[in-house]
Amino acid sequence: MASSSSEAGAAAASASATERRGIPGAQFVEDVETYLNQSGLDVNSALSFLQERLQQYKLVEMKLLAQQRDLQAKIPDIEKCLDVVATLQAKKGTGE
Repeated sequence: MASSSSEAGAAAASASATERRGIPGAQFVEDVETYLNQSGLDVNSALSFLQERLQQYKLVEMKLLAQQRDLQAKIPDIEKCLDVVATLQAKKGTGE
């Protein structure tokens, strides 16, 4: 009975680890021995796989931070454009 509940937990964990933007979700490893048995990997293979996945996450994080920085830099220009549009709309209303 315990093995069926752990299998159900593993299925729920893999279902919750869905992909978002092509990025596979991280899976929490509660019991390392069970994880190794289910994945069919030895310790070194599992460790190298997890380290590779960590590098992928770090790369995605760096890209997102760069994108955020670029967008933040555009905010002052957008605010200036909004001010110009508001001024033009006000002048249009007065007939200028």
